[in-house]
Amino acid sequence: MINKVFLSLLIITANILANPQNDKFGSKIFVKCDENKDGFLNQEEYLTMSSKRFNRMDLDKDRDVEIIEIQNTRLFKVMPHIASSWFIKNDLDRNKIVTSQEMEIISNNKFQFMDKNNDKKLSSYEWQTNNPSFNK
Repeated sequence: MINKVFLSLLIITANILANPQNDKFGSKIFVKCDENKDGFLNQEEYLTMSSKRFNRMDLDKDRDVEIIEIQNTRLFKVMPHIASSWFIKNDLDRNKIVTSQEMEIISNNKFQFMDKNNDKKLSSYEWQTNNPSFNK
């Protein structure tokens, strides 16, 4: 009996040490976005997540996000620095409008950047180490 308890504690401790951020906000998003539940995010799943976020910010549903829209989102009210940073990074032509095309370009580039081993999928580790703002 003691050996089973010790073994269970050892497994739990090893999991925590291997995945120190597995209880953070970012890992919850990762699990939610992993639509096929294979433990990885492929590029399609990642782009779907980005598109859903974009659509939530596109308040007037014109396929563009203007600065006034971002300021009226829940994300801006809860995490203004993340919302502002998202807007600045995605406004490629600096016209104060983020188009769905700009968002798609940035999302594809970010996916490729995060995919450190070039296996066309993101592990939880790749996701969490490249999204520090989600893992505070």
